[in-house]
Amino acid sequence: MQKFYFAGFSQKRKALLLKIFLNMRFFLFFLFVGMLQSHARGYSQSITLSLHHASAEEVFRQIEKQTGFGFIYAREELSKMKPIDLKVTNAGLTSVLNMVFNDQPLTYTISDKSIVVKGRIMHTKDDNTAAITPPFTVIGTVFDENGEPLSGVNIVQEGMSKGVYTDRDGNFSILVADASKGTVLVFSFIGMKTQKLAVDGKTKINLKMKPETVGLNEVIAVGYGTVRKSDLTGSVSKVTLDDATDKPATSVEQLLQGRASGVQITSNTGAPGGGISFSIRGATSISGSNQPLIVIDGYPIDADNDAVKVSGGSQSGYLDKLPADNALANIDPADIESVEILKDASAAAIYGSRASNGVVLITTKHGKTGRDRLSYNTRFDISSLPRKIDVLNTNDYLDYSNEAYLNSGQDSAYKADAMARLGSVNTNWQDLIYRSAYSQNHQLSLSGGSDKLKYAVGAGYLGQQGIVKNSRYDRGSLLINLDREISKRFKFGVSLNGSISKNKAAMQSSDRNDPSTSVVYGALLSRPFDSPLTADDQIDQTQVGNPLTIIELADDQNRVTTLLANMYLNYNIAPGLDVKVNGGVNTRNSRRDFYMPRGTILGNLEGGYAYLGESSSFNYLTEYTLNYNRTLNKKHRINAVAGYTWQQWDRKAFNINVLNFPNDNMLYYDLSSGSSISNPNTTTTQWGLASVIGRANYSFDNRFLATFTGREDGSTRLAAGNKWKFFPSVALGWNISNEKFMRHVNAITSLKLRGSYGLSGNQAVPVGATQARLNSTGSVANEGIQIGYILANMPNNTLHWELTKQQNFGLDMALFHNRITFGFDYYKKRTDGLLIGLTIPPSNGFTQYNTNQGTVENKGYEFDLGAKILTKGVKWDVSGNISFNRNKIISLGKGVQSFTGPAFFAVGGQALNIFQVGSPIGSFYGYRILGIYQNQQDIDKSAQDPSNNKPGTFKFKDISGPDGVPDGIISAADRQIIGNPYPDFIFGITNNLEWKQFSLSFLILGNIGQDVINANRYTTDALSRGLQANVRKEAYDGRWTGEGSSDKYPQATTSASPFSNRFADFIVEDASFVRLKYITLSYTFENKKIKFARSLKFFATGTNLLTLTHYEGYDPEINSHGDSMTPGIDSGSIPQYTTVSFGMNLGF
Repeated sequence: MQKFYFAGFSQKRKALLLKIFLNMRFFLFFLFVGMLQSHARGYSQSITLSLHHASAEEVFRQIEKQTGFGFIYAREELSKMKPIDLKVTNAGLTSVLNMVFNDQPLTYTISDKSIVVKGRIMHTKDDNTAAITPPFTVIGTVFDENGEPLSGVNIVQEGMSKGVYTDRDGNFSILVADASKGTVLVFSFIGMKTQKLAVDGKTKINLKMKPETVGLNEVIAVGYGTVRKSDLTGSVSKVTLDDATDKPATSVEQLLQGRASGVQITSNTGAPGGGISFSIRGATSISGSNQPLIVIDGYPIDADNDAVKVSGGSQSGYLDKLPADNALANIDPADIESVEILKDASAAAIYGSRASNGVVLITTKHGKTGRDRLSYNTRFDISSLPRKIDVLNTNDYLDYSNEAYLNSGQDSAYKADAMARLGSVNTNWQDLIYRSAYSQNHQLSLSGGSDKLKYAVGAGYLGQQGIVKNSRYDRGSLLINLDREISKRFKFGVSLNGSISKNKAAMQSSDRNDPSTSVVYGALLSRPFDSPLTADDQIDQTQVGNPLTIIELADDQNRVTTLLANMYLNYNIAPGLDVKVNGGVNTRNSRRDFYMPRGTILGNLEGGYAYLGESSSFNYLTEYTLNYNRTLNKKHRINAVAGYTWQQWDRKAFNINVLNFPNDNMLYYDLSSGSSISNPNTTTTQWGLASVIGRANYSFDNRFLATFTGREDGSTRLAAGNKWKFFPSVALGWNISNEKFMRHVNAITSLKLRGSYGLSGNQAVPVGATQARLNSTGSVANEGIQIGYILANMPNNTLHWELTKQQNFGLDMALFHNRITFGFDYYKKRTDGLLIGLTIPPSNGFTQYNTNQGTVENKGYEFDLGAKILTKGVKWDVSGNISFNRNKIISLGKGVQSFTGPAFFAVGGQALNIFQVGSPIGSFYGYRILGIYQNQQDIDKSAQDPSNNKPGTFKFKDISGPDGVPDGIISAADRQIIGNPYPDFIFGITNNLEWKQFSLSFLILGNIGQDVINANRYTTDALSRGLQANVRKEAYDGRWTGEGSSDKYPQATTSASPFSNRFADFIVEDASFVRLKYITLSYTFENKKIKFARSLKFFATGTNLLTLTHYEGYDPEINSHGDSMTPGIDSGSIPQYTTVSFGMNLGF
């Protein structure tokens, strides 16, 4: 037994958390106020000057520096001013200007934040007309390509730093130094091409701006920097999230489904805030994570929270294997600007030992120069179960029961009087647990800034009901991004992203040992004539697995608090050369309160079972980088980065299990009433990662490209001799379209070939696996407790990273001025040194020994296609992608050809997955069923099977015996691979249509060729009356009732051993599907029709409205366990739901 520090540890951790939170809160508050004060001081009108015989330009520069006001003047006019002597202290702007222009040939006016220098009015001797010298006022209106006014367009005179913005009607008025042909106005707006117009004596200018075509000059984030799209040599997919507020997505991954090639995203469960499986180009690890590395605004975080989630102590079978909560569920998708997915080694190698599964770069919203913008987005969702499983009503169930007894040679179970009495009760258990769920989402954001200070602040709230009654997920989030330019060379910024969430989870048997903990199982298996309540309207806890017991009396509360704070300092050493220092902290605190009452297997076994656990993770990051970005002699463009990083993790956790409560009334609130404490546990882990990074991207004449990347990682997880590893990559590219022989091929806008090869890693080695660890234990001796220590693991100091070698060949093409775009990639990934837990003899004191051995391979193709089909009147653009991947185990080490995964109580206590050379990771492993025995002759000519020797029972296939050839006997040797948990290909198609103020968009995604184990059918389709469980109606209607009646479903029996306790292909289904994931219809009001706001849009969205599939479970998109050892299993998880949403986006 490990030592128990429940009270002391908890208080210390809470105190430390509170202290860090308060310090960070006050630090950020004062920093924020200080930056705003600095910003405010920049526009202050308090001036202190001491100048002697200074030029007018020098005086103007000093005033600009202290006030933030800009001067507009004609340079040739300024030469007329006499030298200036001036000495003032804390004087006002107006008084200082009056002194400056006293007895001068020029004067001034103040307009907004500009000081316009102009000639004085001079009266002639001959008449009273006035001669006015510059500047002049230019007015006008700016429109978009449809003729609609554009608000917020920046207009500045070329060569000047200050300008103006258009109002809500697109109008502007600007003072220019003169109206000659040499005076040029520059118009700029996000999403539009920057345009220049000569004033040429005009006092009114109207302009229609053109949209920016996404092309070769687009900037792509690639980790520790950016690169022009034309210079990109790696495989990167970029997804912008302009429509995030329109979709009922709690996590950004849900918005990426179907929108990036090579990326498979699967919801492990339909529970609110539930886990998500995120795979890029296939699974590369057996026991390690296959989730990509997530980087938020440059800060790497853990996508898979298994290492910090609260688990189940001694009751590991019940709690440890619940799906890990989703780390990205703590970030409001509305706060995200864009997502870049780094897929090949060239793009991802800069992250070294954590990049074998790809890297996802998330950029949150930052402020932009321009007027302040306030936005409010709200959405209301209604969700429901899309379909129900048709099970037997009472009358059919009673007939089925009687038939089962008769088939077993026994009297009917229910006589006529019992059938009449029970027939009056017909409980629809699915209606009792599912509901229409209502959710709301609110998001408020404020952004803006000047050339000196940019800011973005966002606050959000999500309140989501689950479709299972009494389940709910609530999240509050906060985003603050500040970027400050202190001088032309020095910049710094702060980013803060925090959240608080609470998840009241509905119990689901994602654990593999107790189906009675699942409301989904309970609703399917409960008999229709049973009542959920007793005669006095209390929940009937005598029924094991009563869904209402789980919904109303069981409790599973999860609370998570996160804080990601990051600060950077950037100094420009020389043109194109910058040094950057980045530091931050990522904290996460998770607490789980769990109670399982009587009426479940666990609750009955333990007399009520309570569990409390808490885990805290503190992650620190420091980075020092040097960036160089220059173009030499107009042909040699170099973009390089080099640096050093250190990241440290400190994690602590505790849990306590309390058993034997007098009743179930107090749940986990009164642990003292429990009479037994089981295995209290505390754990502490600490580890760090030091890294040296480097990348150089070279472009010659915009034609030939080369990228060299390297990262050397050193990890404290590993033993001496294996701590450090270098991860290099190289990539080459050729912009064929920039060659001279392509200049007259007008149809091809761009054409690029690229190839890469590199090495990346997976840090799958558990902390402490290379060292011998001790656990404390105690026993009663000599009238006291004697504490001792025992070895906790069998160490292996030769463990190292899993290493992935990847090669990639790609082609990018754009036709007809980017009207059509096409992308193709072929890749091959080979991962060596798989971390495998080998089974060893128990005489060693342990049953498993971790070692690096084995190889897995992924290879495949990816296609991307985009087209702007219609561009006038009705606008229609479409984009699509399709990806093919093949996963195969090449080796499992010397002498090892295969091993099986963990056993499932809900499927006969058998292992369902196998890891076998030549097959995909986690392939399904079991028996094949040839049909149903029709008569004795059929039995006599088939392989011997004592457990199935009657007509109407399953006929299993004999494929092997002890010597590897069929032996005429059905045994464990007849198991084989019966399914593949990975699809043949996946695809996504996005359509966007616009007409006037209406917009229609929809996403269709597909998953073809994937098999799923429908573990629910192991019981519902077996027709085994001894299980005391309901039966699926299709199985009952299609059951065998005599020779020739059915060759799929067996006869009803009283057996309590479905399928003779064998896992077979009978419950392995083709889970291919094509789904209408999202469809959104919106209407955006014209600016001139709304006077109270900048913009207004109403929308309606449907999610999962249509799914085409042959899968017989609730939903084909399921992965109950979300891990590499048990992929592709549907075992009592809450299904996906259909949602209809209504909302509004309002901008000021």
